[in-house]
Amino acid sequence: MARDDFLQAARRASEVLSDFSVRDRIADGYTRVDPTRLAREADVTLMFRPLERLLGGFLREGDQAGILVNSERPRGLVHMTCAHELGHFFLDHGSNTDETVDIGKDASIVEQQANQFAYSLLAPQWLIATIMRMKRWSKSHLADPSIIYQLSLRLGTSYSAMAWSLVRLGLLSEAQAMGAVGKSPKSLKLAALYEKDASTKVDGDVWILDSSDKDRIIEPSTKDRFVLDLPNHAAAGHLWTIDELTCEGFTLEPFTVDARTVSKPPRDSVVVGGKGADRTLRYSLTPVADFAHVLSSEPNMRELVSVQETAPWAAAEPGHDGFSFSTEFGDIERGLSKHERARRLENVRGEVDD
Repeated sequence: MARDDFLQAARRASEVLSDFSVRDRIADGYTRVDPTRLAREADVTLMFRPLERLLGGFLREGDQAGILVNSERPRGLVHMTCAHELGHFFLDHGSNTDETVDIGKDASIVEQQANQFAYSLLAPQWLIATIMRMKRWSKSHLADPSIIYQLSLRLGTSYSAMAWSLVRLGLLSEAQAMGAVGKSPKSLKLAALYEKDASTKVDGDVWILDSSDKDRIIEPSTKDRFVLDLPNHAAAGHLWTIDELTCEGFTLEPFTVDARTVSKPPRDSVVVGGKGADRTLRYSLTPVADFAHVLSSEPNMRELVSVQETAPWAAAEPGHDGFSFSTEFGDIERGLSKHERARRLENVRGEVDD
């Protein structure tokens, strides 16, 4: 692809992020660009459905445009496909179908442009820098596949797309990216759960959260799992608990593993909890509510998760620490996207009011 074509696609993605005030969404607490929301705001009809071989397609007829995305793929790949098809739209390409978004140098110019648009849309440098500051990650942390995986969850991309995005931005070498993508996401999930049995099935992704995620809005699937890395003051009699007054849908339990094997972080890792916290303990944050069932009637449902550290013998006495974050579940459902359904419902209500 000619350098000018490459720059044009990246520049157009930057314009779209600006035109649709995506930075404001991040400032509100979100961590990712939502391509399904952008499709709605650009009046592009978006539909999810199972497809045999295709990842997605773009259709343009006159002044009408639509996107079809395979709903039977991992969420990160679904987001990437949606962003790729939006690239065809915003770059004024004609109708197109795509079997892959793993585009090589031999692909057509329009496909390479759409892919560059997608990478630039979902993983702009300013957003990666924002998340790195929030998580207190330095450039050296990005060499760790587990960090790349956690970054991909927050940006809503696939694991491999995240690795190559970092290469494009000069934050990771090609050799480091090759080493990272050679490690399966499943192995990273099992490691996060302290699960040594490689045959264990893990549906969804595994989010590792800590106090650096304070006040953020994460957007998981209802199949995802959550762990919290929290300062360990158990020797002083302080324990972490869920604030039952604010979050009814979760329980918090420490992993039943030998604390000596997990409480001391790697030498170059981020220490959670500030100056006084030299050890952390991992907890399982488990949903007890059937959020998948509720999503059908409340597609934008948000749950506040608040944890606090207390001394059981002095419940009224404040503990060492506490923080909260929000989960906004969003499963990929067949049919029109939730934003498209909401837009059409608004139009119907407007006609009724008129």
